[in-house]
Amino acid sequence: MEVHNFDQDTRVQQARELFDAGLEVPSQWVRDEVMRSWLRSREHGLSPVDQVLRKTLSLNELPYLHDQHRDLLCYVEPEMRNLFRSWGAAGWVFACLEREGRSIKYFGKESLLGTSLSSGLDLSEQVAGTNGPGCALLEHRPSVVCGDEHFLHEFRDLACVAVPIFDPAGMVIGALNATKHYDGRPVGILESVALASRAVENRMVGDLSGAWVLAIHYLPELTGSPMRGLIHFCADGEVLGANPTARQMLELDILEQNGGAVTFRDLFSCSLDEVRRSQRSPIKVACHNGSELFLKAETVPEVSSPVHAQVVLERASATAPSPFFAEVSLRPLFEKARRAFMHRVPMLISGETGTGKEVLARWLHSQGPSPKGAFVAVNCSAIPAGLIESELFGYADGAFTGARRGGAKGKFEEACGGTLFLDEIGDMPVEFQARLLRVLQERTVTRLGEEKTREVCFSLICATHRNLDELMEQGSFRDDLYYRVNGLKVTLPPLREREDLDGLIDHLLAVAASPDRPSILSPEARNLLRNYPWKGNIRELEQALKLGQALANNGVIEVDHLPEAVKANRFTALAPAMTPKSGRLLANAEREAVCAALEKCSDNISAAARELGITRATLYRKIKRFGL
Repeated sequence: MEVHNFDQDTRVQQARELFDAGLEVPSQWVRDEVMRSWLRSREHGLSPVDQVLRKTLSLNELPYLHDQHRDLLCYVEPEMRNLFRSWGAAGWVFACLEREGRSIKYFGKESLLGTSLSSGLDLSEQVAGTNGPGCALLEHRPSVVCGDEHFLHEFRDLACVAVPIFDPAGMVIGALNATKHYDGRPVGILESVALASRAVENRMVGDLSGAWVLAIHYLPELTGSPMRGLIHFCADGEVLGANPTARQMLELDILEQNGGAVTFRDLFSCSLDEVRRSQRSPIKVACHNGSELFLKAETVPEVSSPVHAQVVLERASATAPSPFFAEVSLRPLFEKARRAFMHRVPMLISGETGTGKEVLARWLHSQGPSPKGAFVAVNCSAIPAGLIESELFGYADGAFTGARRGGAKGKFEEACGGTLFLDEIGDMPVEFQARLLRVLQERTVTRLGEEKTREVCFSLICATHRNLDELMEQGSFRDDLYYRVNGLKVTLPPLREREDLDGLIDHLLAVAASPDRPSILSPEARNLLRNYPWKGNIRELEQALKLGQALANNGVIEVDHLPEAVKANRFTALAPAMTPKSGRLLANAEREAVCAALEKCSDNISAAARELGITRATLYRKIKRFGL
């Protein structure tokens, strides 16, 4: 990065005068990244005389901001304290900013900079114009902005040095910033801030709830340095996360864009057993992108044999939560949900009754930041309105008649250190939604009959079969609660629209069958199951197969062994008898309709299915039947 000096400062000042006057600025007078930011600041409608230093969040809003980024603060505060210990005497003040550009923590003497870095201040480029942390967060790279390079006049006495912080999934989650009064001399703090940022990223990778960590670098002696790449793996070899250095060396982001999980075998030519035998000494390996790196195990699981290691790594290719969600088109969504939930982003799962919302929730919990914690499920539609408060908040000794001696924890407390699953949240009484919102914002609860507040910390998953957008329009669901629980929305398709129905049927048959009594479906029974609408989805299919297995003779499930509702659909599913001529005419007409829809929709299956008024699965079967 170019070093600042007095001659350069003069050119920058002249460049800014030309820019503010709407005149062309010689390219050599100002750095490209600064000019890009000036142009963006102008596009945001900012004026150089705008003032933002005293526009901070209210005291009521700050606790919510800190709670949102509690994990980031735990990692950053020790590094900020070390930086201030080394550089504070030179006048530097340090701040941590979250991904949107708001300051959430600072170290330094307020008398130096007033409130410029106090918690709640928005330093995003859209609000504060060109500045160090705003540019770092937007351009995803270190940024130094000094003096007149700032867009707003009120920042022009400052020097800002900022480095973005990336989470183990490769997403920018904040920035570390150093600021002091600018006197025209070069700033020499960038390397220290960058090392502190790397230390934060490395600790986040190391603290993932996986099984083993590898360090990589082009030079063997640097596999133990702060410059090393770090990758954290599950026990089965799937990548849980990596620091930016490892992502760059292995081009990990490109692999992840293809969807699904990335495994050890996708990255390296060696086996896990070779890593184990190296006893944490660097070994040279070939990588998937053609590069050669030195690899060293920082932690590695015990593997009994090379054969076992191979089996473990092969299991990593299964990217779906379970056979309930084996449809290939859903796997990228589940991987996205897993990565987001790992960083405590709230999940909202929608889908019809019986589509497997709780199954997905339990899988996310097992893959999340606290898999060893409790998974506490609450059915919001099943708790009587009069009991919902005591169920969720708990109560003190003697709070009401019949209360348990000594009181009891509520579901919020039970979920501490784990996951709270609020099922059918759309059915929660409106009067209680405000109470829930307050808990989610403040992360504290007060038991009935007590005044003492108790801190609660849990990951949150909500589920509903109802349309929350419609409920908000009707006033039956609070908008602010919706935006608090909808960090990432995952929609599960109904069974009638799934393309993996045969595989799901076979899986459920295998799960329900006893070892000494396996079951199979007759062709007629399977065809009937394929064409049934399944209003109860997976839950209804499970019960139908259990009944069939109980009634089957010699392990073969016939049509007569299926539930009455399924059998009643046989004449709808199976075409009625007709003459060969009429049958051919109908088939030809059907084929022409399918061809016309595909042509109109440019072979887009989903669009063609909507055009015909049928599901994608049905359309796929017709395409196969007609040989299209």
